[in-house]
Amino acid sequence: MSGLVYMEASKDYANFVMRVTADIITILSSWFFAYFLRFYVIPGGIGEPLSLFSWLSLLVLALFLFFLNKNRLYLSSYHTSWQEEIQLVFFSSLQSFLSMTVFLYFFLDVKVSRVSISLYFVMVTLFLILERVVIKNVLAASRMRSKVSKTVLLVGEGKALKKYIKAAGKVPESGVQIIGQFDGVYDVLTDCHQYDGDLVTVIEDISPDIIVIGYSQSQHKREREIVALCYNLLQTVILLPNIPFSYIGTQVVNYNQLPVLYLNHVNLTSFQKVGKRMFDVFLSIIGIVALSPLMILLAILVKNTSKGPVFFKQKRVTEQGKVFTMLKFRSMASNDNAFQKRTGSSWTVKNDPRITKLGSYIRRTSLDELPQLFNVFAGDMSLIGPRPERPELVDQFIQEIPGYQLRHKVKAGLSGWAQVNGWRGNTSLAQRIEFDLFYIRNWSFTLDVKIVLMTLVRGFVNKNAY
Repeated sequence: MSGLVYMEASKDYANFVMRVTADIITILSSWFFAYFLRFYVIPGGIGEPLSLFSWLSLLVLALFLFFLNKNRLYLSSYHTSWQEEIQLVFFSSLQSFLSMTVFLYFFLDVKVSRVSISLYFVMVTLFLILERVVIKNVLAASRMRSKVSKTVLLVGEGKALKKYIKAAGKVPESGVQIIGQFDGVYDVLTDCHQYDGDLVTVIEDISPDIIVIGYSQSQHKREREIVALCYNLLQTVILLPNIPFSYIGTQVVNYNQLPVLYLNHVNLTSFQKVGKRMFDVFLSIIGIVALSPLMILLAILVKNTSKGPVFFKQKRVTEQGKVFTMLKFRSMASNDNAFQKRTGSSWTVKNDPRITKLGSYIRRTSLDELPQLFNVFAGDMSLIGPRPERPELVDQFIQEIPGYQLRHKVKAGLSGWAQVNGWRGNTSLAQRIEFDLFYIRNWSFTLDVKIVLMTLVRGFVNKNAY
């Protein structure tokens, strides 16, 4: 058994060496290629000493490898998506760029071409992303050819193990093969071999790479006994906790040597939050400038087609339960008594008599939402996130829908994962919450960009928006 574990560790080490070697080649090649382009291809370049760029290459390499490692890009994991890997490479590149800029400004008297440095960081980011996608595909293809890379022994019973089997089946290229189940007397999960007797003996006999433990809440005592038996195993041991789907995520930390489990942790670092905010500010400014002629035209039409203000203002709830004033183009007749009572808990219904003719069109096409670009710029909202709701409805839904409050772990959004998948207007609120929580669990810049593009392509007009 120890021999097989050693072979698996050797395989992981070989993959680690391959990734580091490929990264070193990519980083150094990008650095010297940027030097060549700046001083021998781009007109006006005055050659700087190659010796200066040669020793600076050591600094560049050290910074990049440090941040790639810090961002967990050298961990052996088959479960990291290519979207997450691209995001982490981008963060590593940006951190390296900022660190190098600080070093050159404060600690180096020699001026270094800013053009060459800019070229380098653009190229190295693109080349590293390409290189890592290629390596990921090569490793996946290798695992597919060898049929199996990781053998798994299931221990226990219940829904958690069923979900694990389903998740493993969705990614066959991960090379995970379930070879048996131990202690599954309560719920036979698969047609694989069922083991009983002594767990340690079973593990020694079949030598699995991974032991996955999962029990229902009623078997908590048995779960603790099994976990105790697995403390000294060299294999990877995975425990599937009994956590409701509505919980956003988990994080284990040490609090004065006491392990503490956060059940509703949002896995956004401070750096990622700053990056998301910069993304919001940048695109909201572009949106406001580009769409200003359209918004001016809509403002004129709203004012001239019905009495009342141009903008409709309403209190909504965003991150951490903060209440803010959300802007929309007015789409209802302001002289209607019902309009004055829009702070109530009712939603707009189909063929609502309060809606003006222009209002019907701008609601159906979501043009009434455009003023929220100013909310995004002000920081009350994000471009992408769960759609905000009124405080009185939030209070109601918290009591009725498990996990509803968890939507407020992030900023409310102008558009969201639920909206671009059709869950808006008069649709299932439970489904919307599920999509919102999926977004929060799986947030990445890549996902935000995807939602922005999906919004532009199909997110404006919706049959359920009225």
